[in-house]
Amino acid sequence: MTHQIADDLAGSRVHLPPPFSLHRTTRRDVLAVAAELAPTHGAGTLVLHQSPGLLAFAVVLEPEQPLAEAQLAFLLGMTALGDALAAHCPPERPVRLIWPDQVTYDAARIGGGRFAVAPGTAEDGVPDWMVFAADLIADRDQIDEPGKYPGSTSLHEEAFDAAEDIVSTFASYLMLYFDRWAHDGFAAVSNRYLMRIDPPLLRGVRRIDGDRMIEIKPAGGSRSFPPIREALLAQTWRDDLGPKL
Repeated sequence: MTHQIADDLAGSRVHLPPPFSLHRTTRRDVLAVAAELAPTHGAGTLVLHQSPGLLAFAVVLEPEQPLAEAQLAFLLGMTALGDALAAHCPPERPVRLIWPDQVTYDAARIGGGRFAVAPGTAEDGVPDWMVFAADLIADRDQIDEPGKYPGSTSLHEEAFDAAEDIVSTFASYLMLYFDRWAHDGFAAVSNRYLMRIDPPLLRGVRRIDGDRMIEIKPAGGSRSFPPIREALLAQTWRDDLGPKL
């Protein structure tokens, strides 16, 4: 499959730490583009799409663990995404996550994360590659009726910093959290993910058990959320064109 793609140009405002390499694409589905590049370009390939209404980026990962554990990298990517958005928005309103893949700002949907694994990978096999992708509503300028979509918002409307700054910060957080996972264990990262889960923690205790989120009530009961890859199949925040308005 062919696609238009180019290396980042000198002077771009997107600054990525090594070993990231930036590739721009005109295609909206950055997950598909990154999956096509993964076998030849390898880990750290970051695909970026910017167009009216959409900011989308995806990064290629090459895990060393079997898929059952490696898939937890999705939650690490969501944590980096949430923290990057929080670093570049007005601080008085919260960035929150809805298990496992949606992002909200001040209770309004602003986008989410997606995930792909090399085809044919067994649960106990090490994936040749994985891709984490984020799709965000950049603006809603095409809406001719204010208030028509009260359930969503956009980076532009909420006065987020420049898209390039969000992408750069995401990459830095991603590196930081992979390092913490390697040296301090996954709980060092999952705790940050759980801090952003919506609704906010009130009386229960939440934890990540394998690829599930568990909510334990004070009375002793518990609720087990769907596994990561099962929950990702729903993808209620997105359609074929990107994040829903």
